[in-house]
Amino acid sequence: MTELIGPAGALTTEVVLQLPGARRHCARVLADLRAGLTCVWLFPDAEVESGRADRAVDVVIHGLDDSVEVPRQETRPYAVPETAAPAAQEPREEHGAEGAPGLGGAGSAFDIDDGFGDWDPFGLTGRSGGAGSSGFPGGSGSFEVRSSGAAPPRPAEGPDAEVAVRFAETLSLHGELVSELVAQAGRRTPVLVVRAWAEADLLAVSRLVRRFQAVVKEAGLKPGDRPRLLVAARLQDVEADTVGLLDRTVSRPHWWWGVWGHLDTATVVADAVPSVGAGHAHDRMTPGKLIRHALRCETVVQVAGPDMGLAVLLADTWNGKVKDLAPALRECCSGPAAEAVHGPATSGAAYAHLPEQGLREAWSAGLVESWEGQIRHSPRAGVAAHGGPELDKLVWQAQNRVLLPLIDDARLGFIELLPRIAVRGTARLVETYVRQSLRGANGSAADLASMELGELYAAAVHRDIELTGAQFRQLRTLRLARNKLAHRAPLDDALLLDLLDALSGY
Repeated sequence: MTELIGPAGALTTEVVLQLPGARRHCARVLADLRAGLTCVWLFPDAEVESGRADRAVDVVIHGLDDSVEVPRQETRPYAVPETAAPAAQEPREEHGAEGAPGLGGAGSAFDIDDGFGDWDPFGLTGRSGGAGSSGFPGGSGSFEVRSSGAAPPRPAEGPDAEVAVRFAETLSLHGELVSELVAQAGRRTPVLVVRAWAEADLLAVSRLVRRFQAVVKEAGLKPGDRPRLLVAARLQDVEADTVGLLDRTVSRPHWWWGVWGHLDTATVVADAVPSVGAGHAHDRMTPGKLIRHALRCETVVQVAGPDMGLAVLLADTWNGKVKDLAPALRECCSGPAAEAVHGPATSGAAYAHLPEQGLREAWSAGLVESWEGQIRHSPRAGVAAHGGPELDKLVWQAQNRVLLPLIDDARLGFIELLPRIAVRGTARLVETYVRQSLRGANGSAADLASMELGELYAAAVHRDIELTGAQFRQLRTLRLARNKLAHRAPLDDALLLDLLDALSGY
């Protein structure tokens, strides 16, 4: 199994892209390309700088039958130009097929026995072809050049000349690139791939996209006959209106937005947090230790959200105590505060397929994401990150997720005792303590299952059920913890310790 976390404590780029969220996202891009659509794929700056964006493009390329990358020129730095403008507002993206046909394969570099281990959707295992490999020319591809003239390749006009000419030279085309490709109607042409962050001319790629979709649409080709273009870019790599003006009949935008979910972050955290008893051969496992471990993992997941790098840091830094969480988070975010202008998110923004206009600058800077139906601001941005109500809410969400099912199981344990410990019979218990709206007509024993912890506690206080001292303290702790969680208040370390003892009895 390939490790998610490298020796230096950093996420392994190749394996991160094997997580379910990345697989689904790449599969949607691949499905649209296979359906004959030109795709513009937008990434945040951090995904490009980390190399994950390049790797994601490689994954999609390996899933294609044939592709040609624009030959590289001298690359420009990844730094964001000061003149960059965010992309214009556009309609929500319409997904392509949920998955692409023929995604089966053998083997995987990432196997955690979660059902994904044997899935290699893009045929990475055993395929050694480079990212820009193609059956054309001089290979096994079916694309055949039919030149419209005998003249040598001529430079295209305008600032996109270099991109077009490099493609034309690679494909041995004579004449204008897109027109020549359209002339090959009836033959499946390779997908042309441009990594816009490696291009020196910021306007060239945008003009190529516009030319590409205009000529393809005018030709009226069937989806299976269309030449296709895949452009991977950051916001500053294309003109502001490039994405907003895409014609959905021949083109499709994709945003690296809402890619990650709870399962992805939880998988990373599970690899980052030491296992219970790891390194201690004689350490005895207890229910309390297992619950505490689950709480620690889930709290890191909720606090970090879609920020995988922060999840790894926090998993290594935080000791699991609630009182130490805010200092640990400050330590993880101790670098220079990241700043990006962003407005308030509108209702439903987290469910859109792209960041809305007011969030795009922050999204590009890696400071805001859609995660599990929520707009999540990175703690690195200093948005109520290191304490206070926002952090309390995240801790409460984690405790709710882990503890509520266990507390209810403990409640049912007391319910099972009632026929033996009810002083005046179960029918009297139902009549006295169960709310009228939850009772049956005859106060049957089945209605006992609806008794809440508060009602059980009241019955114990009034001596209508007989409990030992330990059982009474256990019931009191369960009731107190359940009430705090019901009122959206996280449990402190002292109450958590008592609750773990109470839960260990069941």
